[in-house]
Amino acid sequence: MRGSLALAAVFAASGLGGCISTPSEVPEWFEQRSVEQDASYPSLRDVPTGTTAEVDADHWDAVETELVAAGQEMLANPRAQPATNTEDPAVFLEEARQDLEETRASHEPY
Repeated sequence: MRGSLALAAVFAASGLGGCISTPSEVPEWFEQRSVEQDASYPSLRDVPTGTTAEVDADHWDAVETELVAAGQEMLANPRAQPATNTEDPAVFLEEARQDLEETRASHEPY
């Protein structure tokens, strides 16, 4: 048992050794792709340090007015009204089950 474990450890170590390569052995296609990817990342030095936030109160008052108007328009839509008690989900599920059973019964061979 110990011998087989030692043999397995030797094979694992030699197998892992075959996976290790030095940077000088990197294929050309990998180096080219690595350079392209490194160039595509933004530099943190390009991040602006100041703020560009809109601080004008008149602007935000106009935005609030537009938002409130859009909310009122949405609530005025009949589809925005809550479901009534007649539109109970349990009733819908029961009707769907009955329809399913009727369909299943119509396809039975006997």
